[in-house]
Amino acid sequence: MKPRVLVVGGGAAGLTAAIAAARLGAAVTILEGGARVGKKILASGDGRCNLTNVSAAPWAYNHPDFVGPLLGRYPYEAVRDLFAGMGLITSADGEGRVYPASNAAGSVLDVLRLECAHLGVEEHCGFEAVRVEENSEVSGFVVSSRGGDTLGGDSVVVTTGGGGSILTAAGHSQIPNVPVLAPIRTDTAPIRGLTGVRVKCAASLYAEVCDDGSGGEPVASERGELLFRDYGVSGIMAFDLSRYLEGRCAISIDFFPDAAVREVEAMISERCAVLGWRTAETFFAGMLHDRVGRAVLRAARVDAATPVSHMPQARIAALLKDFRLIVVGRGDARQAQVTRGGASIEEFDPNTMGSRLVQGLFAAGEVLDIDGRSGGFNLHWAWASGTVAGEGAARWAAMRVAARGAGAP
Repeated sequence: MKPRVLVVGGGAAGLTAAIAAARLGAAVTILEGGARVGKKILASGDGRCNLTNVSAAPWAYNHPDFVGPLLGRYPYEAVRDLFAGMGLITSADGEGRVYPASNAAGSVLDVLRLECAHLGVEEHCGFEAVRVEENSEVSGFVVSSRGGDTLGGDSVVVTTGGGGSILTAAGHSQIPNVPVLAPIRTDTAPIRGLTGVRVKCAASLYAEVCDDGSGGEPVASERGELLFRDYGVSGIMAFDLSRYLEGRCAISIDFFPDAAVREVEAMISERCAVLGWRTAETFFAGMLHDRVGRAVLRAARVDAATPVSHMPQARIAALLKDFRLIVVGRGDARQAQVTRGGASIEEFDPNTMGSRLVQGLFAAGEVLDIDGRSGGFNLHWAWASGTVAGEGAARWAAMRVAARGAGAP
């Protein structure tokens, strides 16, 4: 009799867990609450599926010590080869983000589902699991659905994303869920009129700032493209900074990250000398987006009609290097790419993804309190942790079947 592995959740981690377990000889069933598996994969990366990153490493996650052993076994090359073995051709962009060559997330889901079918993995969709219980009568586990259906298995892998109630019911501690990798809401007065404007810049998040947003200590910095919105800021930079929001914070925007303050001061001084015939209204023409220039003038309290020769050069230079926005909070949670929180990692073995509280119970992906930067890191965690959990579950299930065959209870 084949060992039976139940995988609760048919997302990225669940599909790879199912494949890993089936490759080790287990009979695998995926229990998915939705109408089909892999729905979230199709929406990832704006429909392109940024499935990993060539720089995948522990530093990119909130608990680097926990993910370290696993990523040591499943670095970027291992995940790339995993998908290559299923027929997926990929390519990396200049920032290390890896996409399918088709540029379509559907290709990723297609190879996963085809591999599952090839290995005999069964899918039970519309099965909204609510409870996992050990059952001595079947010498294994029973998973119950909200509709009252049950299925039994020798081991269970839970991969239900941000919904970790099943693990909580099984006795695991739960870290409260918070949406991260999300837009950031800020004081909008300084960026009035900038909605839709994109700028190449650097940005730092400062914590424990004063009421006016000044001071504080930098806790994170990013560089790239920032998008101004009517509620604050968005874009990959803002999403990554949102992972560090806590307490009273402010964002400092550096419009010229390749130049030191003194260099910007010299640039402003030279510009004033050469373009002394201009007024403040046109001073930034050719230097900044016109709407960004107007925002800098407002922050410097400089009237548009002020002659360039009368502009406060040091104040302007300082603002170009440190344009502050007081953070109000995270943006719409529905726009968040991942959720921080979940089952406490202290209760799981990072080498097997097995529960330290319930033998034979495993977990992977976002259901655990692990989140990473944007750029393919979170899907990399899903594939890698799902593979390890699936392998662990298959081995445990095989041991349980062998023990039954030997007459053990």
